[in-house]
Amino acid sequence: MCFHRFTRACKPVTPFKANQSHQWLTHPDSLPSPMSGGSNARSSQGRIAEHLRFLAQHQQGDFSLDALSSIPFYNLCRSLFLPMSGVRDFDSIRLFGTRTPRLSMQQSESHLIDFMQRDIGLSDVEKIACLTGDPFLGRPSTFRQDSLLRLLRSVWFIGPKMLLSRLAEVGDVGLLFAESRPNLKSDQPLSSAELLRTLALLAGKGMILKQRVLGALLQRCGRLEAYCLARLLLSRTGFGRELNRPLVVRVLASHYRQEATAIERGLKLTDVFQLTSLLSREGGDGLRRLRLRPLSPVRPALASGPTTRVDTYPVWVERKYDGVRMLLHRSVVDGRLQAAAFTRNGNDWLEQFPGLRSLIRSLPVSDAIVDGELYGVMRGSNRVVPATVQEVMAAYHGELLPMQLHYAAFDVLYFNGQDVTLLPFTRRRQLLSSMILPLTGRKLPIPVSLAVGQMANTEADVNRLYHHFRAQGHEGVITKDPASPYLIDTRDPRWLKRKPILTLDLVLIGATYSVTTQNEGMFGSWVVGALNGTTIEDVGDVDGVDRVRDAEICDEIIRRALLTGRTITRTLSMGKRIGVELFPQLVVTVICQGVARDQNGAWSLRHPRIAVLRADKRPEEADSVEQIRSLQREPSDSLHVQR
Repeated sequence: MCFHRFTRACKPVTPFKANQSHQWLTHPDSLPSPMSGGSNARSSQGRIAEHLRFLAQHQQGDFSLDALSSIPFYNLCRSLFLPMSGVRDFDSIRLFGTRTPRLSMQQSESHLIDFMQRDIGLSDVEKIACLTGDPFLGRPSTFRQDSLLRLLRSVWFIGPKMLLSRLAEVGDVGLLFAESRPNLKSDQPLSSAELLRTLALLAGKGMILKQRVLGALLQRCGRLEAYCLARLLLSRTGFGRELNRPLVVRVLASHYRQEATAIERGLKLTDVFQLTSLLSREGGDGLRRLRLRPLSPVRPALASGPTTRVDTYPVWVERKYDGVRMLLHRSVVDGRLQAAAFTRNGNDWLEQFPGLRSLIRSLPVSDAIVDGELYGVMRGSNRVVPATVQEVMAAYHGELLPMQLHYAAFDVLYFNGQDVTLLPFTRRRQLLSSMILPLTGRKLPIPVSLAVGQMANTEADVNRLYHHFRAQGHEGVITKDPASPYLIDTRDPRWLKRKPILTLDLVLIGATYSVTTQNEGMFGSWVVGALNGTTIEDVGDVDGVDRVRDAEICDEIIRRALLTGRTITRTLSMGKRIGVELFPQLVVTVICQGVARDQNGAWSLRHPRIAVLRADKRPEEADSVEQIRSLQREPSDSLHVQR
């Protein structure tokens, strides 16, 4: 099932010259302002669509309507986005007059390779934006469900109560966008280029300007286009560049005729949009020149299993801190310091914890990338104890706690202009010591120290150190092969860990309603999933936490529009319960006493509870089904999760 089978008229068009339905582009006087209730808006520039005026003002170089010649956005929606949307056939037939095409993974790959090769008036970067469902090219859209509802009300005259009531019925703000449009296709349709380039330029702009420009775009949409526009704004359209990263790698490798391993390495050093831009300009030569550099976020190395798998001694045993993984970046250009503090998912938290800037400024090197953990120390009446990750995350959200933040450095990736990831761990530790030891004991807003550890020659040594660190109140230990390189964005089989309880980072994929009077209207339990290749597999149900934290999760679900609109039925210990399906976007840390699997192969967690909502993690960083499977074979104090 190939690209052209969905799009009999998908070839690029030049609507501004040849297509009468696009006459408004060359004769803007015919276009009513979308924000004026249909009356023609006058300006010094004449009457012109707001999004075209925005493009003319903000794009680099000369603005040309001919440059927007491309495949109609409706055709792109019909051929690419609709098969990826998963919309129910009932809604698809009701709103779009067709069933939703269903593609296997093999068909999807062929479909996308064909899409990348076609000349449809879009750049390769714009095609990747379509493939990943990210028209903002990696930058935050800042659009949430509430802002989309405000946008919808600006062009659809419906009261807020009626709008919210209808949203509760359909469960998907995209379907509301579709219902707001009177026709399947607009008689003045958009080209894909004008929509995608407008959205790319909107990233980072103020909300008032966004609402005005997007209102103009929405006025030009039919039902299918409006549906896909809403999903693009919420990153709900596309195969996704993370959960389906192997698919993205294969598509890029096929399109640019490069080895998949080289593409995979490139994605570890930069994001998919910068990589695509580099490949389109320079091909394989640019890919080979791609290097690790400070200020460009990379994903850290991760542990891959429990310490019971250590088979080579001596091994380095390091205290495991319960905090937020953070890579500190330092670069000095023309005498000016540039700093960043990236979490594992690439978010810069430098401003969230201002003391980090002073720490980075104090490093006695010109350029560096340091890997470590931001953790907390709680000061009670009688003693000082390590804080939990829940308490560190509470500090991130602005709660005032009697806690001192610290940074424990345990590795270095870049040192004074050199990529040192290929050096053995022992050599990297020496370089790290030369940076951190001079700062130990200095009064900094966030003190820094080397992660505590020592070499172990036997399993008995590992056990002794584990119990020693546990007695100090820390999570456990990490063991590392002294000869191992640093594997960026990889689960390193030579990094292993051990913790006393089973904790798993899982993805919320559903929620069931509470039946108790005191929690009426709230969710009583959550459905959680683990990674299984490029999909999320259901691994069981977790009871609600408490009213405060359940409300926090509910607020995030509503704010980010994570309801898919589909209902679910779960069989729990108290009987069958009705619930809702969620888009797999929120990661939570779940504590449990074990895992089990029934005769039908279904997973369940023993006495699970949600410990914390992990704002620093993405769904693709959740634990895998394979990791859960290994917990059945390991003792209860061996943990098999990400750092």
